[in-house]
Amino acid sequence: MVSVMLGDTFPWFFPTLALVLCSWLAVASIEKERAQSLVGSVVRWTPPVMFGCLLLHRFFSIMQLDATHMEVLQYLPQDASLGERLRVVVAGQAGYEAAALVMVVFAACAHRLPSLQMLGEEAANVARHRIMNFTALCLLMTLGLLFPEQAYIATEPLPQQGILQPPSLPGALLPILFALMVMFSGELFAASSTYSINADFSTLARKASMKNGLLLIIALIWISTNPATWTAWLDDPSVGTEAIVLLMAIHATVSLTLIIRPSKTIESRLLYGERRSFALIAMFVTCAALMLFSACLLLNSTSLFATATGANLYGFWACAAVLGAMLLSQFMPTLGFDAAPRPEAWWLRNMALFIPMVLMAFSPMTAYILPGVWLALAWTLVLPWIVESDVRTPQVRFVIAPLMVTTVAGLAIPMMAQATLFPALILAIPALLVAFIGMMVHNPTASNSTS
Repeated sequence: MVSVMLGDTFPWFFPTLALVLCSWLAVASIEKERAQSLVGSVVRWTPPVMFGCLLLHRFFSIMQLDATHMEVLQYLPQDASLGERLRVVVAGQAGYEAAALVMVVFAACAHRLPSLQMLGEEAANVARHRIMNFTALCLLMTLGLLFPEQAYIATEPLPQQGILQPPSLPGALLPILFALMVMFSGELFAASSTYSINADFSTLARKASMKNGLLLIIALIWISTNPATWTAWLDDPSVGTEAIVLLMAIHATVSLTLIIRPSKTIESRLLYGERRSFALIAMFVTCAALMLFSACLLLNSTSLFATATGANLYGFWACAAVLGAMLLSQFMPTLGFDAAPRPEAWWLRNMALFIPMVLMAFSPMTAYILPGVWLALAWTLVLPWIVESDVRTPQVRFVIAPLMVTTVAGLAIPMMAQATLFPALILAIPALLVAFIGMMVHNPTASNSTS
């Protein structure tokens, strides 16, 4: 029997896809330098074509009951009905391929969004480049989790036909949530990272924030129902599954919606920054303390490690990677990447966005540092207004005290639960909301004496 699994026939397919996605990270330079050639179009449309080929190959194999295709052998009997075949298409690996296809097509066509077209061709293309950058980063970090090798190669010997239960339909919600979160978070990333042109992305950001808020609520409710993917990962957090992909998307959605995008507006109201260096030091020290304390508490409350020393060492390693990236990124403004109102703080927050996602791709247990990262991000929004002397300090009873209370609650209350990660994620969100709402309504009077 000849195998027609794509990984057996074209072993170079996924390495090529990864290389093309890497080229998306430099798409702005490629299109600028090759404006009169086909190179830019080839780079832009190759990922949609490749993901489309993946989806079509799997769709036709399942619908035709191809006896050499692994999903057909695993889930479908020889006389499977049309409904059974469609169920495998919707809830199986094809769902992730369709999600990736929708993401890359959306990114490649993002300049046609009404919120961008009204800003002009230049602004729309710059935003499209940023959305493509973000989409490529997310797909590169999740490529090994969404498209595992065993889903694209045949086993020896081939399994008996119809030996496994078909995937559950509720599981189809995960790729949908992942795709939508990445798409709308890409819009926020574009709105928060574009400073080279004079364009107002507030309409784009407002719409994306509302959609992300709704998606976040749906995702958290879905996780609270303990779907099979989530419980399987909790049983063995050392193994990467689709649950990690969803956690990555949730982390990006929360960080961009509540902190990174609003910081562009909030920090534009800061003045020159007397004691600005002290504020930056306070941000880093606070981030380190909150991340380390939260990670060690959460890891020690699990059965992942035989001793507390092992849990603490792992938590220290994961947090050190994020903090080290935050420190190294402080050199970026000196290299010319300083367009943001406070470039040092911008780089610090973006390292808190991306580095945990990179770590989770290689070591899934680093998901336990996310609550501490969220608490740290909340404080980075408020600390400059507390430390710097030429701006008005936020009111204690409306911002500082509630933020302290929600931070302590976010650290302490999850320890009372049996499974600590999900309660810790839920209880970190109030601190983010306090920082976000408090600083958005804060009156940026020039000094305390005039308030």
